[in-house]
Amino acid sequence: MKSASNSAHPVSDSVIHNLIDTLAEQQYCVIDQFLAPAIVSALRQCAYAQHQQGHMHLAGTSQAAMTNANLRGDHIVWLEENDPQPAVQQYLAALQQVQSAVNRALMMGLQTFETHFAMYPPGSVGYATHIDQFRQHREEVSPGGRVLSSVLYLNETWPADAGGALRLYLEEHAQRPTRKAKHIDIAPLGGRLVLFLSGRFWHEVLPATLPRTSVTGWFKTR
Repeated sequence: MKSASNSAHPVSDSVIHNLIDTLAEQQYCVIDQFLAPAIVSALRQCAYAQHQQGHMHLAGTSQAAMTNANLRGDHIVWLEENDPQPAVQQYLAALQQVQSAVNRALMMGLQTFETHFAMYPPGSVGYATHIDQFRQHREEVSPGGRVLSSVLYLNETWPADAGGALRLYLEEHAQRPTRKAKHIDIAPLGGRLVLFLSGRFWHEVLPATLPRTSVTGWFKTR
């Protein structure tokens, strides 16, 4: 991941330190108010504009990128490093901070970052339980493999009864866990960042009654 333009660091040192400490302790973290509300609002408007202009498409659900609306209901558009939107550049700069800090403190060897806007229409199925590596529980990640997953929520408001939580299964499972397995539900509050090890945590997105918007990414090895 290259530095995004010449943007100043948008994330405070205290937030980065908290992120690193929590990630080291439990292999996932939830950081509220990761970015300033103005940046989150601008990112949300960028996502809405991409959707209104017809640039988003139904996301794939497998390595072959086959779409299946019964398993995954989000529409996505990938972001590029040279995106001209200032908010996108600030977001990329913030994730560059995360990458640099994680590599220094936790020696994960993160080299590249891929990211997209994601929008779940109201009443969509969410995203069935899955893991962000096609093969998990291995000693070393293959070249180009996803190591650390990130989700930054962009929703303006989110009532408690709107659904749409990220369900993160906390224990390691060789196969897809059942709904009764130990988990936490993370509400998609605007400005909230979730990071977790890609090959460690099974997770799903629960159905929502409101449009659910985020910018999702994966740090990868080279």
